[in-house]
Amino acid sequence: MNFFKISCILIGIFFSCHLFGQEVILIRHAKVYLEKEGWMGPKKASKYREMYDTAPIHQFLPDTVLASLPERTTDTVYISGLARSIATGWKLYGDSVNLVSMDLLNEFELHVIRLPLILPFKGWTAISRGLWMIGIKRPGAESFKDGKKRAKQVVNFIEEKTNHNHQIILVTHGFLNRTIRKEMKKRGWKTIKNEGQKNLGATILKK
Repeated sequence: MNFFKISCILIGIFFSCHLFGQEVILIRHAKVYLEKEGWMGPKKASKYREMYDTAPIHQFLPDTVLASLPERTTDTVYISGLARSIATGWKLYGDSVNLVSMDLLNEFELHVIRLPLILPFKGWTAISRGLWMIGIKRPGAESFKDGKKRAKQVVNFIEEKTNHNHQIILVTHGFLNRTIRKEMKKRGWKTIKNEGQKNLGATILKK
């Protein structure tokens, strides 16, 4: 390929990104299928939490989800290394795209705090997440501060990719999507849609 052709390609990429703008789509994974266990103590809640990472997702109609999203123009979709993100990405896009799995996109770690209480599972996750955010965590686990640093790394990755691609799509997780959106807002990105904390919902940002 000669210099003239390379120059034309680079110019085309530049004008594509700047004429049409840059678009980032953050999709939350589908709902995870786990049998409801009602109220539980900390030990059972901890086991239930571990099951969540490997449980299958509820079935859904991909065309219905995709119809609510902007038209896909990219040939690559980024997913996390967790089962629910991988399964959702495959169900949505199948082999029509290159699915790239990255542990960087995993949800923030959550470990159930051992308290002498009986609560629904959502109660345990709410309390544990709240305590994690104020610095109470299991030794060796990712801290809230480290989680925010990782979210900034994700945004750095996104912005590096948008230098060469008009559109970036990620199938990730609710709390991570929320943190990514806040960081991107600080960097001048405009939120067009903010539903990335709902299962199969999307947060759409443009610049």
